[in-house]
Amino acid sequence: MKHFISTSLIIFILLFTHSSYSQVSGYMGKRNVIKAGIFMKSSFIMPNRNGQSGYFSFNDRYTLEYERVITRNKSIQLRATTFETFYKTLGYTQHTTDPLIKMSCKAIGGDFVLYKSSHIAPLGVYSGFGFDIIFSTADIDTAALNYLFNQISYDGTSSQRYTNTQISTTHLGLNLKSGVKQIFFNCLSVDFNFQMGVIFSDNITGEAKSEENIEDYIKGRIGNRLWGHYLWGVNCSVGYLF
Repeated sequence: MKHFISTSLIIFILLFTHSSYSQVSGYMGKRNVIKAGIFMKSSFIMPNRNGQSGYFSFNDRYTLEYERVITRNKSIQLRATTFETFYKTLGYTQHTTDPLIKMSCKAIGGDFVLYKSSHIAPLGVYSGFGFDIIFSTADIDTAALNYLFNQISYDGTSSQRYTNTQISTTHLGLNLKSGVKQIFFNCLSVDFNFQMGVIFSDNITGEAKSEENIEDYIKGRIGNRLWGHYLWGVNCSVGYLF
């Protein structure tokens, strides 16, 4: 993970350096956009930040983003993201009485954006490929965990006892975007895109196995919740072009 972060930062620095010497006009000579955005996705069976689920309950996350034009129809973006949600220790369908557990997340990420050849960045139809490094801090239901692992142990003994009430994890997400950006009054940027993504986790199903330790299981549950949050959604943002 550290190697990936370092490589990504080096690539972005090189792109910024290259762009400073390239002859790129941008839209009306403007090559930078600072944006504030929101991501929305229907929560279905997984709880959102209010502990609600269903077609009309939504996951959300909030983003501060910087975009820099590097060629006539290409740009790169850097962003910082924050969101909160809930997860369940045992599952979402079979264990309806399982209590909701809070998790708070922050992320840093970036995108490479390619605009349609007939458009001038940062204006018009585009596609993008990006990543997010998500840092999560989640509360833990120790009673439920110890009960679960006693139930699935081979001899039924209390060989595993977990007392930590909070855990921190780091996950990598990759995403594809397709959208359109409009410029109003030569300075107001409005961005709308559809995103599909994937979260990398060692135990993405979040299932308990007798050979696992409790901490690996918790990280799997968090990864499973992030997968549900990150899989698809709609991004909307408003920014200032300069």
